[in-house]
Amino acid sequence: MYIRKLLFGAFLTVMAAFSVPVQAQFEGQIIMKAYGEENGRPTSNELNLYAAKDRIIIKGDNSMSFMDDSYDASGLLIRNDKKDFVILMDNDQALQFTKEELEGFFSMASMMGGDDADVDVETDDMPSLVYTNRTKVVRGYDCTELKVTDKENGNSMSIWLTGEIKLNWGMLAEPWKNVPIAMQESATRITQEFKSSSFPMLIEVQDEGEWKTIFEVTDINKSSVAKAMVEIPTGVKLVSLGDMIFGMMMKN
Repeated sequence: MYIRKLLFGAFLTVMAAFSVPVQAQFEGQIIMKAYGEENGRPTSNELNLYAAKDRIIIKGDNSMSFMDDSYDASGLLIRNDKKDFVILMDNDQALQFTKEELEGFFSMASMMGGDDADVDVETDDMPSLVYTNRTKVVRGYDCTELKVTDKENGNSMSIWLTGEIKLNWGMLAEPWKNVPIAMQESATRITQEFKSSSFPMLIEVQDEGEWKTIFEVTDINKSSVAKAMVEIPTGVKLVSLGDMIFGMMMKN
């Protein structure tokens, strides 16, 4: 459980660190590897990020489940020029939605679930986030350590961040409306903590007294990205967020 909590804190950390104005925008390819364990056996998933002037796509070797495990996603395309997001799926379909549509979904989910104003958000259980004075060079990039600590058992995660890679995350840098109350406090705390642009180069976690690498950047190539790399693949059918939600309701 503690690893999940630390990973959640790390995820919010990374998203908040990306949510800043961009200067000297990076264009090119970043290859990353995420390590884990399944049924006692070590696993790895290679992720490829391609960044162009107004688009970013992240694709992995392995699919990830979403929408209550009803669908599998193989990649995420952020199209700042069209102001939308596209989740590539394994069945030659792609979920397309705008930021406003997702905010509307948050609002609808809140109304259907009832008034959550009295939700007890246990902020004391959130991992602590502290920049240390430790530094490290990872793949030739100067990094500083952000330490995420689980308050319950003292286990921790080290996120090594560099300010030398700046990406245009566009809509992800804008404030979000109708965010569920359970997420608002965390997002606010993280946003206040970070003021500079950073990119995670290495993430290490303390597991039963031992340190393990769970994420690392393995290669960085600065270059122009072919337009085809940040396009929806030919033959893929676009599905709206409304159609997908309606389909899930019909199944139930």
